[in-house]
Amino acid sequence: MSAIHEKLPVIFVKQQWNNEEVKLVGSIIQESLSTRKQLWHDEIKKLSALQGRMAQEERVKKLNRWINCTSVQYYCFSSSDTDFKNNLTKVLQCKAPIKCIHQLIKTVSQKPPALHWTSLPQSDEAQITFKISFPQSCFTKSELFELVKKITNVYRWKYQYEWNLGVLFRIKAVKIAIIKHDSQTLEISGRIDNAIMDDNFDTVPMKSVWPYLSIALSNAVEYFDEISSQYIIRIIPFGNIFYEESDALPRAFDLTQLLISNDLLKRVAYRYNGSLYHLNLVQLFPELRPKTVDEISKMKAKSVDSTEKEENVARIDNTLLSLPERPYSNSGRRVSFGTVKCIPQPPQMDHVRTTLTVEC
Repeated sequence: MSAIHEKLPVIFVKQQWNNEEVKLVGSIIQESLSTRKQLWHDEIKKLSALQGRMAQEERVKKLNRWINCTSVQYYCFSSSDTDFKNNLTKVLQCKAPIKCIHQLIKTVSQKPPALHWTSLPQSDEAQITFKISFPQSCFTKSELFELVKKITNVYRWKYQYEWNLGVLFRIKAVKIAIIKHDSQTLEISGRIDNAIMDDNFDTVPMKSVWPYLSIALSNAVEYFDEISSQYIIRIIPFGNIFYEESDALPRAFDLTQLLISNDLLKRVAYRYNGSLYHLNLVQLFPELRPKTVDEISKMKAKSVDSTEKEENVARIDNTLLSLPERPYSNSGRRVSFGTVKCIPQPPQMDHVRTTLTVEC
């Protein structure tokens, strides 16, 4: 049951319901809610070893709120009933007559910007991706369109291309992509091409990316909270610069656990296939070392001044952007999406500052 939502009623419509079918719908919803509630209890248990850390407190506060808000209003309406439209209007609290239409709220291109955004970055590109999942729930297309609208309005992007599953922004050498991969997965990525970036940031490319990636992430989190979505955020650094060992593959980290490890140990280490690996935190967080998800918003770019606004008016287009291109080799990249647990076990706590490594 992927469509359960705390603020909006869930409405099931068929020509005629019988009692057994209505009971089945109720049991499926309760099972889905219980599964998600248990998931949040398990996460709180994992985080309990590090009480007092700001990221832990931030996440547990949110988890407890979600655990206490697990009731969902749902209705089973028979379209053959004479009062069907009246009942639907009452539940939706609509004053205007209801009309069934088969059309998306917004008409956009069906084509992704294939020439300007590849599924994985090239070898000379650096990228950070926030992979956001919605367990036992979903992120709808209408919510995606609202999120895109929200992020579009908070900054004057130089270029923008929107399609039915996402949006691509560009400002200077930085690209920000927001892509809905399926009903339960949204990715927010910031990418930069070292070949066209400013010389001053060649050695630390994320200095150019974070001000804009932070805008997208912080507004997304704010929007999720507005609509009462329950979610998990993982961060995936793509690029050799983010790993101290040359043979390390891109890796998915639970964002809260990574922030805790960074706060507690000033480093993030993990094991993979028996080998010890380390994140390069200087490259990952080049200027501000955030201790919470909320602190990431402090890396946001400031609003452009009036002169720059006139020179860089945002162009919203449903055609492919005329961005500078260069030839790419067809090199693939393997990605490890296992979540790293940046949480020391209780027996390790006495020696945590000198001996902690993260087991995968």
